[in-house]
Amino acid sequence: MRGCVSKRKNGTYAYTVEMGKHPETGKRRQKMKAGFATKKEAEQALNKTLMELGRGSYIEETTESVQDHFLKYLELKRPNVRPGTMKTYKWLVNYHIIPKLGQIPIAKLKPAHLVAMYERLRVEDGLSPQSINHVHKVLHDALAIAVRHETLHRNVATLVKPPKIPKTKMKVWTNDELSQFLDYAKPYRYYMIILLAAACGLRRGEALALRWIDVDLEAKTLTVRRSYTRGEHGHAFHEPKTKAGIRTIAMPEIVVVAMKRQKALQAQDKLAAGPNYKDFGLVSQTKRGLPINPYYFETRWLDMLKKSGLPKIRFHDLRHTHASLLLKQNVHPKIVSERLGHSSVGITLDRYSHTYGIDYKAAEEINRLIY
Repeated sequence: MRGCVSKRKNGTYAYTVEMGKHPETGKRRQKMKAGFATKKEAEQALNKTLMELGRGSYIEETTESVQDHFLKYLELKRPNVRPGTMKTYKWLVNYHIIPKLGQIPIAKLKPAHLVAMYERLRVEDGLSPQSINHVHKVLHDALAIAVRHETLHRNVATLVKPPKIPKTKMKVWTNDELSQFLDYAKPYRYYMIILLAAACGLRRGEALALRWIDVDLEAKTLTVRRSYTRGEHGHAFHEPKTKAGIRTIAMPEIVVVAMKRQKALQAQDKLAAGPNYKDFGLVSQTKRGLPINPYYFETRWLDMLKKSGLPKIRFHDLRHTHASLLLKQNVHPKIVSERLGHSSVGITLDRYSHTYGIDYKAAEEINRLIY
């Protein structure tokens, strides 16, 4: 490889490198870079380029903008992520990353650009630390792909730390509070969804997607095989994110009894709706047999919660309540983990052990042994 440095008319310096012939066309190839203030700077840059070419580590600097790269990134990710995740990626890219960084050439992107963007997202857009962390993860992933494809030398996102996410204490009910609410909610149409979260640890989408073919009343078990969650175009049924999400759970007697009552309720619905009944085969569905809209259910849940007079919690906190009550009763964490569909028992222990009094039990045991 050969190269030379030359002075330009405006007083700056440039270097030119002979890149050899094009493997397909046979035409001569040259690489030229200008804009150096001194001859020494141009020579140093030339020597670095010649060394990289000699080692085979040279990457031709791309002229692609951040916007161009991230739009291609979205198309690249589409076949490999769930529709709901894709919708989130599009929101992060189109409403936050591109408006703030889109016109910058991706090869010129610096850590300072990211630091400034995160501050603008916090101050101007009012994004939470959690959302800014999501932006950071997408940035990191997209730039890592550019590095792997050899269009970038480095991933600047690795040099920047997103804001810390403050830890929030989970809110759960006591067993008395849970029993009180279940008694209150029993006459309501969507009692079964609430019961599946509280007594079996199901997520909202899992409870909404549960079918009768997934329930074995004789064995008193149910199997979680899918979830009714947000997609790119409304809600749809999807498989769980992990293999652990597909699981078979033993149902307590309160759920078995409620299941039999639910069958009778749906038989009445079918009779009343006649030919207008579109049976999706779900354990919980509308009077016409359709899937229940998660947003509509959320409004009904909040209404019931307000009228019950009990401490306010999120619907998802029923799942946390389920886990905490089991751990307090010394049910093995592995069993609790499997009921929740966690990918490892470590997630369960990390999330619940100190929050729900497990550490106090350890203190009591050591005190009993040595005091």
